[in-house]
Amino acid sequence: MNGTSATAGVVAAHLLGRFRLSVDGNPVDVAVRRRVRDVLAYLVTHRRVPVPRDVLMDVIWPGSTPAQARNSLHVALSGARQSLRAASATPVIERHHDSYRIAPALEVWTDVEQFEREYSAGRRAEVAGRPAALEHYERACQLYEGEFLADDPYSDWTLGRREELRLSAIELRSRLVDAHVRGGAFAAAAALARRVIDDDPCNEHLHRQLMVCYAATAMRHLALFQYHRLAEELWRAFRARPSARTQRLYELLRRQDAMPTSAEVLCA
Repeated sequence: MNGTSATAGVVAAHLLGRFRLSVDGNPVDVAVRRRVRDVLAYLVTHRRVPVPRDVLMDVIWPGSTPAQARNSLHVALSGARQSLRAASATPVIERHHDSYRIAPALEVWTDVEQFEREYSAGRRAEVAGRPAALEHYERACQLYEGEFLADDPYSDWTLGRREELRLSAIELRSRLVDAHVRGGAFAAAAALARRVIDDDPCNEHLHRQLMVCYAATAMRHLALFQYHRLAEELWRAFRARPSARTQRLYELLRRQDAMPTSAEVLCA
């Protein structure tokens, strides 16, 4: 499946940003109860193997007694099945002994896996020097609508994966900014760089690329301002100063009477 909508026989899960689920093209009500959402999200994410009941209990109800967690799991699974049946007659959750899983006969699409496929394809294309890299990066960027399971920010099991994907998204966007700068698309590069800097304020490379974009579009005053913003962020976070490369770019922009050419800025 190449898009973000489900077709017949397909479970589609959006895990980046707010959790959404559909079966056979029909949306599943995952907002009915928080634990219903948690169980469904966990089973989709770990669908390659059956998940033992005790694992679900420990992960989703870590502070409960075994009896309490077992009862809560029973209620959550009942609610999950009810929500799934309301969307489609297709059986989605299977039980085998004391384990549960998404039925392996179903085709499952997730935005996380599509994001990673597009990003990997983009990197391979970039290494090979193929222009398709930009298209893959653009599609991956569109898929990253927010942090992994952003509506469940405190569950321990989401934390490692959330950070891994967050860092991948920053690296992806950085590569996309670089591609836009190389292609002379400075407005697109600047818009994306600003978004990433909001999430990663000490990303010196992107501050520098934003300076390049401003300078290349006759907005040297904004480029100089961006340098000072970077210097403040680095000093506040690490008691560090911008790198020699960034300082060279700043000096080039500060000292020249005429606006430097794009080539001069890119080589600074």
